[in-house]
Amino acid sequence: MFWGKRDFAREESGNIAMIAALSIIPIVTIAGFAIDFQVTTTQKARVQQAVDSAVLAATKSMQDGKDRAYTLQEANDYFAGILSDNGSSGLTCSLVALTYIEETEELEGRVGCSQTTTLSQIAGIQKLSFNVASAATYGIGKLEIAFVFDVSGSMGSNSRMENLKVAAVEAVNTLLPVEGYPGDPEDVRLAMVSYDTMVNAGPYFKAVTNVDPTRTYSYYGNIYVRTTCRTYRNNGSCREWNYEWRGPYSRSTTITSTCVWEREGSERYTDAGPGSNRWLTPITATFDPYNDRWTTDNGTNTWCNYDQPVPLTYNRRDLLDFIDDMRPMSNTAGHIGTAWGWYLISPEWNNVWPNGSKALPYDEPDATKVLIMMSDGEYNQVRPGSGNPSSPTQARAICDQMKTKGVVVYTVGFNAPTNGQAVLDYCATNPAFAYRPTNGQELTEAYKAIARSISDLRISR
Repeated sequence: MFWGKRDFAREESGNIAMIAALSIIPIVTIAGFAIDFQVTTTQKARVQQAVDSAVLAATKSMQDGKDRAYTLQEANDYFAGILSDNGSSGLTCSLVALTYIEETEELEGRVGCSQTTTLSQIAGIQKLSFNVASAATYGIGKLEIAFVFDVSGSMGSNSRMENLKVAAVEAVNTLLPVEGYPGDPEDVRLAMVSYDTMVNAGPYFKAVTNVDPTRTYSYYGNIYVRTTCRTYRNNGSCREWNYEWRGPYSRSTTITSTCVWEREGSERYTDAGPGSNRWLTPITATFDPYNDRWTTDNGTNTWCNYDQPVPLTYNRRDLLDFIDDMRPMSNTAGHIGTAWGWYLISPEWNNVWPNGSKALPYDEPDATKVLIMMSDGEYNQVRPGSGNPSSPTQARAICDQMKTKGVVVYTVGFNAPTNGQAVLDYCATNPAFAYRPTNGQELTEAYKAIARSISDLRISR
């Protein structure tokens, strides 16, 4: 039998169709597997995020003193909540299993999952399985945190002080472990200081100035005194007097004050401990021989705000009492508050602070030092008549030095004006650590966010 060209072509066409039909199956299978694999990879990323969040929730519960049954339930509630949206179609996961590693204070979480396939089922692949693990430390490391509060006069307007107190209490309660925390209660210690025109050094005044809280200033010399009348009014009273220098006379005054100005001299921007040429500047009294009277470099006042610094402590009551006692007063010497916040967590100042409040060395393993600066005003006050650099200049220089020691700086500008906010932005360790709340709710959220950020809950793998 002989094949014509037309018959041969028809037969060849049939062969090609058969080959194409046979090859479409593996092509579809490969394409389908690629699609299903991509879907499964996306789901695995979602599960990883959910497990990370679940493990962190469980570690926080452990820090709060909850038992293991509670932490396991907490982990699975978080896990289920995150995966409950429509993006979980075809995804099936086991419950989160937790493992406690006592030696490293880590909590491991594991889940096994499977994702239903689509086109891969042509090749008999019904599902793709995967496992996800995560771990976090339930030991919170060692934290030393100094709060610096602006209590200048502007904080008395629009309920700002009341809002600050609510936010600060929230931060304390978030940061301090509750009763039953399995670690050392001194793992987290907080300190507090407030400022307005000055800082009230309280019982630490003598240690930082080398001057007694009650001190006497003396003057011995001539005084410009009134003598005879030069011109008279029509009613016979004296319009203008003659004056002359007479003396010498002795004059003295005694003042009691624990308020301090900024440190001056070569160590003004460092955390060098108080001592010779490193003392802080107290209020001083000066005699005016022209008017036969005493004045202080704080005008006629010997006071500043009433809040005395609280050095590092885990005593919740002491911290909450400090917050409750804050009252708005006077001007904004923000650089002084910044410096004192640093002093409270600096090991260089341990000769000042009592036992139990001494700061850890800068190189202490697994320890973090944090400063949280809050202000609502301009940095507008330095010691009068001193010729000292401006408050913003000093604050920036102190922040520069502080950050070289590894101190992490957060800032909160509560409706702060442009110049004040610029200082806060500069001092923050990075832009994400500079908060700008405009109302009470945002202020509370800012402090809560800071507290969560600096908690040593970290995903370890």
